Amino acid sequence: MKTQKALKTIIILLAALIFIAGTTLTSCFNVIQPEESVQEEESQPGGTSSLETETPEQPDNQIEKAEEMIKLASPKPGDTVSSPLLIKGEARGTWYFEASFPVKLLDADGNIIAVHYAQAQGEWMTEEFVPFTSELIFDTPQTETGTLILQKDNPSGLEENDASIEIPVKFAQENKIIEDTDPADGEYFAGAILKKIDPANSKIIVEQLINEPNEKIISPEVALAKDCKIVKIILERPEEKEITTEITLSDIAIGSEIGIIFRADNTARAIIYQEIVEK
Repeated sequence: MKTQKALKTIIILLAALIFIAGTTLTSCFNVIQPEESVQEEESQPGGTSSLETETPEQPDNQIEKAEEMIKLASPKPGDTVSSPLLIKGEARGTWYFEASFPVKLLDADGNIIAVHYAQAQGEWMTEEFVPFTSELIFDTPQTETGTLILQKDNPSGLEENDASIEIPVKFAQENKIIEDTDPADGEYFAGAILKKIDPANSKIIVEQLINEPNEKIISPEVALAKDCKIVKIILERPEEKEITTEITLSDIAIGSEIGIIFRADNTARAIIYQEIVEK
């Protein structure tokens, strides 16, 4: 009897120990957070997770507008242009790379009809404005309008460093700017060397070049007619192709040879400057 009671006691103690051990393990491995606490961690006010990190926006004043970095003097928007197209303006030094930047001319259909570079006319490693010039030679397209594009040079190739300005232009459909000399109307032609420009008095000082035995002698002071045209003719060889464009007297260097078409009253109606380009 005593043995049976002892066994019963041992069995009861083992059962109690197993029950206590099971309860302890459950409390250790099945810890569940309250539902409200989990929801508060996963969702912050406004529906944003506490684990998400917001990216700060870039201030507007850090993005410099292209119009504040480059200024075009000519051509102006809407100007009628022809080949060769002279381009002048100024841009901040950060617009250049190695003292230049790309220039493109497109027709109305988006076709590229000329590509070249604008060259800085001074020290370009500065944040100040630096003058530039460029010249585009092109065949007149079929479309009447087009777009001149001045691009910031971007050696990095990164899209965020790209910048450009676009200028709408019109194409001159008639390349003949001046009419030929008309002797029947009393007109005559003379060759000369440009010595001085006097815009205040609408005249130039020249040294005549005698090319023909019976050529008419002209005065060194040549009065310019009010409608006097100043043109530049580029003669491309060996094709003998002529490209004519209207320029200003300041575009002709002193000492250059020019041609002058005179009216019967001895005023100049046209000054012609020619360049020969060997291709």
